[in-house]
Amino acid sequence: MRALQLLDNRSLAVVDLPDAPSPAPGEVTVAIGAVALNHIDVWGWRGMAFAKRKLPIVIGAEAAGTVIAVGADVSMKPGQVVALFGAETCGKCAACLDGRDNFCENVAGIRGFHVDGLARERITLPARLVVAAPEGVSVVEAACAPITYGTVEHMLFDNAHLEYGQTVLIQAGGSGIGTAAIQLAKAVGATVITTVSTEDKAAKAKALGADHVINYKEDRFEGVVRKLTKKQGVDVVFEHVGPDTFAQSMFCLKRGGTLVTCGSTTGVSTESDPIAFATAFLSLGLPLAVSTAAATSKSASDGPSC
Repeated sequence: MRALQLLDNRSLAVVDLPDAPSPAPGEVTVAIGAVALNHIDVWGWRGMAFAKRKLPIVIGAEAAGTVIAVGADVSMKPGQVVALFGAETCGKCAACLDGRDNFCENVAGIRGFHVDGLARERITLPARLVVAAPEGVSVVEAACAPITYGTVEHMLFDNAHLEYGQTVLIQAGGSGIGTAAIQLAKAVGATVITTVSTEDKAAKAKALGADHVINYKEDRFEGVVRKLTKKQGVDVVFEHVGPDTFAQSMFCLKRGGTLVTCGSTTGVSTESDPIAFATAFLSLGLPLAVSTAAATSKSASDGPSC
């Protein structure tokens, strides 16, 4: 069986590995049809000091495929298109038993980053980590569900509780999760403000449904957001850029607003002014909420948004 392995930092190779084992009871064997590329794959390829892993490692955190064999006590059928959960969870802790694998207390790690991943011809996994795609969804489309759309769903709805009529600021609307966030936010009837770096990305964001698009290379986005919201701020900020935007994102929130974040592509640390935040949000006794979402943040048991 062919697989794509990271041999060393910045060194990838196609290798031959033993074939996937036949599924035991409660397991499914899947023929991988598409692997999505995420920022965590880039980080893994570059090499990260905090990554507890052993090389070589099969890469690929997000993928989909077609069921080719099932073990006993599995309801899925061969031929079904499925998305695969991108982490190795225990299935036994309270979080897993509650269908919240993203909060697993004994997680072995993210596939392709800490443990062997999904960039291979076939894989056998517990059926609870294999989610059937709705009828008509292609393998390529399903491959974007577990991390890209699952993370966005978890951030915007599980954590921020975004609702119809609210306003959301989506940072980096041209990114993978940025484009997903625009689509899901518009699907529930929210007003979407997003930031981009080029006119081409602006046009694509508008085509996806964004109501207001800010080129942050031409304008200070926090000033534009203030004008667009008549100095009120937004209900939700969808943040994942990090130091380049984090402090300004906080000041885009309305009183009682929520900032959700799942990463930091521009660095590992940022400075903020807690006195200013306290003055703006807490002096009136109104809450300011900040929450985070793990990279693989949608439980497969709940079903990713295919």
